This record gives sequence, C-alpha cells and structure tokens, in this order.
Amino acid sequence: MGGPSFLPRRGRKPRISHWYVRIPLKCMVLLTVTFFALFPNPVQFVRHLTHLSDMNAMIEPDAPGLSAWDEEFFDHLEKRKKELLQSGFSGADEEQATSPPKELSARQVQGEVERFVYEKVQYAWDWDVWDSADYMPSVSEMFAQAESSEDGQMREDCDGRAVIAASLIRRLGYESALVTDLRHVWVVTPEGEWMGPGRQKTVTSGAEGNRTKFLKTIGNIPVALSYGIAVFPVWRELIILATAFALMLSRGMPWRRTALAALLCVQGLLFMRLGYLAPAGLSGQSPAWPAWLGGLHVLAGFAIIRWSSYRARQRRLTDERINTSPR
Repeated sequence: MGGPSFLPRRGRKPRISHWYVRIPLKCMVLLTVTFFALFPNPVQFVRHLTHLSDMNAMIEPDAPGLSAWDEEFFDHLEKRKKELLQSGFSGADEEQATSPPKELSARQVQGEVERFVYEKVQYAWDWDVWDSADYMPSVSEMFAQAESSEDGQMREDCDGRAVIAASLIRRLGYESALVTDLRHVWVVTPEGEWMGPGRQKTVTSGAEGNRTKFLKTIGNIPVALSYGIAVFPVWRELIILATAFALMLSRGMPWRRTALAALLCVQGLLFMRLGYLAPAGLSGQSPAWPAWLGGLHVLAGFAIIRWSSYRARQRRLTDERINTSPR
C-alpha cells in the first residue's frame, strides 16, 4: 500500500503543494517586492501616510524657511506691479491686505505666488528627490533637502509645490487649502485654483481634515494608475513584473508558451507607459487607448502563464500518482 500523497517518498525532497500554503506565500513575496520597489524606506512611507491623512496640516505659513523668501517675493510683486502699470493696468483694491502692493488684487497676488513657486521650486519626480514612488514633504523637509543638494536648488513635484504655494498664500493673509484628484495636487482659495488644477477633486483638505468623495475617487483611480505607470522608472516596474511572472512559473512548462507570455507582459507594460506619453498623431481622440491595450496584453500574458503552469502541475501530479500507486 502507498503512503499518503502529501508525504515525500524516500529519496525525494518535501515540497509545498497545497494551494492554501503556496498561494499566500507567493502573494506575500510579491507584495514585499512591490512595496520595496515603490517605497524603499518604510519609515518615510509611514511619514508619508501621516502627511496625507491631513493635508491641511501640511500648510505651514510660519515655517522658518519661508521667512527667507519674504524680501525676494515682495520684490517680485513690486516688479510685477510695475509691469502691470506700464501695460495700462490701474486702480486699487481697498480690500487688499496691507503687506502686498495695494494695486494688486487678492487674485493677482495669489497668481504671483504661483509664478514665484514655479520659479523657486524646480519640478522633479519624488523617486529622484526622495527615492520613493510618492512622498508629500513638509515645508521644513523641502528646505532641508535644498540645503543638502549641491546647487542649493529646491526640487519637488506637484504636492511639494502645492504645499509651498498654500503656505505662502496663508502667510500673506489669505485662505488656502490642498486638493487632489489622486494624480495631481493643487491649491484652492476663495479667489481661484492654483498650481495647475487637475481633474475632479477626490480629496479636499479643510479645518476638520480631509474630505473624500468616494465615487469620484473610484472614477479617478484608472487614470491616476495609468499616469503613474507611464512616468515611474521602468526598471522598478520590470522588477515587479518579473517577480509576478516568476512566481507563476512551474516546472515542465513549454518554453515557447512561456516566452510568448513574457513578451505579452513586457509589451503590455510598454503600451501602458505610452498611454500618457503617446504623440497626438498616435493617440488621436482617445489618448488613453494605449494604456488600455497594454493592460489587456498584460492580462493575456498572465492568463497564458497561469494556464501553462496549471497544466504543468497537473501533469506532474498525474505522474506522481502513477509512480506511487501499488504495483
């Protein structure tokens, strides 16, 4: 009589064959690799989540670093005022705060804040500045990062620029808040929207913290995900893709089918990256179609490798049953 099928035969190494053990282990490996490919610094990731949990708290009008910009900004306003006067602008706004030039309205002053931040804060991706897929820094962190850089230049993407702009606007005595559509972060005030308004607002900060519009959030997730894939370093994405692909492999799979699945996955990833980078002549009236096509390619590749892996395991189990059956 043969022993139970889950016990290894003499001369054979034990193997994990039960799906309820194998699948969770593989998921843990994939999640771990994905996390560290996106966020190599776990402590920074936790700090990022804390910052995102209340974006309104990120606005720091009294941050020490901003005081060094006061004189430069008011010189910028004076220069802008002269340009407007020379171009025929006239009239004073009696409701204007006393510190900025009185000839500029609140909306004009906030528009100059936007221009000033664009000049002072050079755009750079978070993975180049903070080595993470996403990170919303505090004002003090941005100034510390600029001091540590060789050229002293402050570099940030949309969320850092929005935090700086909102802080400067409040420093001038106006109201400001941060909003996001999951892909972009910008500033809203009673006078307008600044730092490049994005799509429908999904999260808005306020005195009581963040307010989330869940239906709009769900609707914005595909666009935000496609954009993130398009601009994220391809080598990090390939690490995640290769890990997922390797975890689905099984001994005895046909190499031609495996190669086809790998080709479809890589090709799909490249198409998804093209979703927001495609030339107008290629994208036409539907600029996101390469991203959807790429997603279908990746799904097709994983479907092929999943089916091939299943068939290979079934063949091995059949062979084991034959070898272990009573003679």
